[in-house]
Amino acid sequence: MDMSEYKEIFKAESEEHLQQLNDSLLGLEQNPNDLEYINTMFRSAHTLKGMSATMGFNTIAELTHEMENLMDMVRKSQVIVSNGLIDVLFECLDTLEALVNTVDSGEEIDITSLQATLSKAMQGTLPIHEIACSIVESTSTLQSEIGTNLQIGAIISPKLGIELSEYEKQEVECAAMEGNRVVSLKIVLDESCVLKSARSTLVLINVTKMGKIIKCKPSEEELEDEKFGFEFTVIFTTKNTDDEIIGNLRKISEIKDVIPTTISETYHTEEKHLDKKETGEENQQTSSSVKRSDTVKSIQSVRVNIERLDNLMNLVGELIINKIRLNQLASDLNAKHLDESLANLDRLTNEIQTEVMESRMVPIDQIFSRFPRMIRDLAKSEGKQINLIIEGQEIELDRTVLDEIGDPLVHLLRNAVDHGIEPEEERKKLGKPVAGLVRLAASRQRNSVLIEVEDDGKGMDPANLKDIALKKGILTREEVDKLSDTDAMNLIFMPGFSGAKTITDVSGRGVGMDAVKTKIESLGGSVKISSVAGQGSIMKLQLPLTVAIIQSLMVTVADETYAIPLSNVVRDVGIKSSDIKTIEGKEVILLRGEVLPLLRLHDVLECTKEEEDKKNLIVVVVEKMGSNIGFVVDNLLGQQEVIIKTLDNKLLKNMRGFAGATILGDGSVALILDIASLI
Repeated sequence: MDMSEYKEIFKAESEEHLQQLNDSLLGLEQNPNDLEYINTMFRSAHTLKGMSATMGFNTIAELTHEMENLMDMVRKSQVIVSNGLIDVLFECLDTLEALVNTVDSGEEIDITSLQATLSKAMQGTLPIHEIACSIVESTSTLQSEIGTNLQIGAIISPKLGIELSEYEKQEVECAAMEGNRVVSLKIVLDESCVLKSARSTLVLINVTKMGKIIKCKPSEEELEDEKFGFEFTVIFTTKNTDDEIIGNLRKISEIKDVIPTTISETYHTEEKHLDKKETGEENQQTSSSVKRSDTVKSIQSVRVNIERLDNLMNLVGELIINKIRLNQLASDLNAKHLDESLANLDRLTNEIQTEVMESRMVPIDQIFSRFPRMIRDLAKSEGKQINLIIEGQEIELDRTVLDEIGDPLVHLLRNAVDHGIEPEEERKKLGKPVAGLVRLAASRQRNSVLIEVEDDGKGMDPANLKDIALKKGILTREEVDKLSDTDAMNLIFMPGFSGAKTITDVSGRGVGMDAVKTKIESLGGSVKISSVAGQGSIMKLQLPLTVAIIQSLMVTVADETYAIPLSNVVRDVGIKSSDIKTIEGKEVILLRGEVLPLLRLHDVLECTKEEEDKKNLIVVVVEKMGSNIGFVVDNLLGQQEVIIKTLDNKLLKNMRGFAGATILGDGSVALILDIASLI
């Protein structure tokens, strides 16, 4: 059977399971006694094993099987969770990721040595200990105080057709006492489902995220071995509502129906009215529960190739260009009925544009989820303790932007750990916590996203940065003396600048921050830095939500139209030419108490100048890395939404000063100014 057409689906689902394994393993490292992490890892590994075996990727199946054996021994307390064990499992994850990435090429990876390491880990067995004895003791006390556990079993078992052990009955009662719901969840798979084991495992993984599983019917082992039809039941505790449970599980493909029934409410109702069974209230409650389940609407989703979304975005761009053209023609005709039709066209076009852009948005967590493991490994190699705090994972960005910011964030986080956070002994002397703090946060700022990388390390000293620039010959003494503290900190973005005393695998070559600045500005974003010596640093990345359609300020210079991205514009003002002063050969003006440097776009763009100097000038104030500068233009045409067209021509794409071009309503082409490279 040719399985090549399913490789992309296999890779996509495998990446999800590997990420789940990674997250759970990081959690287990922090909480070695929480075996729920092991249970989650076990299910993800088993699903990956089943999928890879079905696809014929035997090496992946073999390695995941070995991992299962080791995790099963941990689950049975036959192997203790240690740093060495965690390292072995992380090595397995790295190897699995490499194996998944080679399914297209068919390249073979030798796992013999890793299997030997796994075998050694499994040989270090310990005597079997009692599991969760404290839980058993506490639930036994609860039983003596309440005396209702046998009654719970008598009530639940006949209703569900599922026998509960004494321990499971105690779990049900504990959940009720803690304010959690106990839900019996009936899952019905599509009859066309081939990988029933994989789907059931995905269900159990998602259920684990919402609560704690008490019992499965058939058992988890029978589900894993596909010893069931197309239905199974899970009893678990949760705080989620029925709609949340259904919505979560409906996202899994090949799930035909999800039917939740609340057990804890059924129990309390029956306990209160045990002498009224003959009234039929129990049947009434059961039927109403079934009725609610039958009325739940299904949630459907499909996978869409990113190329299709790109093509759709291009078509929307062409539609907007033609809409602008029609609006311009209509203004010349002054026809009322045409204006009304165009108003509707405007509304529909805007709605289509919004929907297409929303379909391209993905949570930033797809990038952020990589970093806990990276920081963990880096901190270990540096001999440091790092607490990583991640905020705003739910913030969404255009997929194109998201794909481009991964490497810049890697540079910033590695610098925070390597350069920012001090060694443990030094932090002790300074009275700081031994564990350094690194914070990665995303937040929505109108039509942009702000990403902050913060650390509580040694910060940056402007005077020290000036000395480095002088010693490396990047700046002269005269240039260094003129720098403000803000300008001095921005020196780290210069090519070849590095404050590292030694070159390591992590940093020190002076290319990281320059690459960060170049990449972020190529996306239409900006980078700002703030730092206090001895207290830490904050790097702020301002990014557009999308790079396909932007709001721009349209200006004219020498009868040519240009677009200035609105994200760079601070304000526009009118000035008198007589107010312009010259300092060291450069034009400036005092505006609102600030000395504002001026650039005449006629000179920068090498346009033809008018013969007579104007008495009144128009200045567009733009911002670059925290500093403002004024562009002198001829006229302002107002704000306009423009579609960015890349400059693919070999003669144009390497020109500095232009981020692209756009087509105006009259069919003419206007260049979009790249503020960063232009200055």
